[in-house]
Amino acid sequence: MLGRAADNLYWMARNMERIENMIRLIRTGRTANMLSEAGKQGDNIWEMPLEISGQKELFLKDYGEISGGRVCAFMLSDMNNPVSVKKLLSNARENARATRHFLTSDVWECINRTWLAVKELTYSDIKKQSVDDHLDWMVDRSYMFKGMLSGSMRRGEGLQFSNLGLCVERADHTARLLMVHFSNAEKNTTQMGGLQVRDYYRSMVILNALNAYKAYRETFHSSIELDKIAELMILHKEVPRSLRACVDEIADVLRALNPTASVMKEVYDLQYRLETVQIAQLRRVGLDHFLVDFSKHMDEISLNIQHDFMMVQ
Repeated sequence: MLGRAADNLYWMARNMERIENMIRLIRTGRTANMLSEAGKQGDNIWEMPLEISGQKELFLKDYGEISGGRVCAFMLSDMNNPVSVKKLLSNARENARATRHFLTSDVWECINRTWLAVKELTYSDIKKQSVDDHLDWMVDRSYMFKGMLSGSMRRGEGLQFSNLGLCVERADHTARLLMVHFSNAEKNTTQMGGLQVRDYYRSMVILNALNAYKAYRETFHSSIELDKIAELMILHKEVPRSLRACVDEIADVLRALNPTASVMKEVYDLQYRLETVQIAQLRRVGLDHFLVDFSKHMDEISLNIQHDFMMVQ
């Protein structure tokens, strides 16, 4: 497969995964903000999408004060925001169009119809129709895309590069989300599972945004605690959005593409680190320090994937 085609398939999937991640974060933020205690800390919750996306400075310049409605408008439909849902969908559609001959008609139509449905939508239009319904619809479209990808694509390089994009983006998002959360969370003991009330609701947002609340309850059967969130989302390989699960999948895909690629050493090193480390060790090192280091490694792995397979210098 030509490097340019591989690059487009890789970024098509990354953009679609990034859309779902942002939609989930906004949707759970809206839910948490409606709770009485969380509402008092609404600005803290709505800062999270801006911090994770790295667009807080642009938002403050264009919108000023942080509020739920303004953040939703900025993250859903503002084409001046390079990581808004609308902009990312436009990018994914262009990636798909450039590699149309590698995609099944189901995958192409899923992306194209989703884009056509939101192309002319403003945030005012979304509010009139119901923001919550729009968010739910976007999550459904994301699942449809991944279902079409898995259910209709030939088990060849096209699917492998798409899956690689999904896994890399998922790992990057989980690390960024945890990094923002753990750098801000206060650890004073209270009656709510060792967390300040504000941090308790922020932790609820984290677990729901990562679609891991049920996994947490099934694994720990306890109140929400920071160390246990970290253990679940960093080390538990059976949780789909955990760092270990994502790195394991990246290793599997790269091994199928080219087991001798130079990037494999970095992936294996990171995989071994996640397999052998304990949460107590990460706590001693500092969770925020570990997550920053993990994000840097993922950035390097992503660049080396593009260098090894996509001729990106």
